[in-house]
Amino acid sequence: MKKIHSNYNISGEATLAESPVLFSFRPDFPEPGRFTRYRKQGTGIRTSDGTFEFVERNWVRSQAELIKKLSHGRLTKTLSGDFLLTIRIPEWHPRPTAIIADNSLTAMDALQQFIFEEEAA
Repeated sequence: MKKIHSNYNISGEATLAESPVLFSFRPDFPEPGRFTRYRKQGTGIRTSDGTFEFVERNWVRSQAELIKKLSHGRLTKTLSGDFLLTIRIPEWHPRPTAIIADNSLTAMDALQQFIFEEEAA
């Protein structure tokens, strides 16, 4: 999807409620369909003179190479060349050691296969 960056000056009325924190803006002359919908997480900044700014939060995505997706985790190779095994077990699970053993064996097989393929290439 192509991103279009445009600046708009819109006059209107802004309302800020303190509890719960809610910022609302109503333009003086609404034009349905003029803007695309926008919903993002970020930080709203209100200065002492009443100026309001919003800064969108940038999400940092992992740059690790996925080797194997496991039933309760994943095996990845990080940018530094390390291998990372992550296992996530719900607290309520009746047999967490069985999950660890099963995922570890699966990860070990996948790691051996990955190293073998890297050496062959």
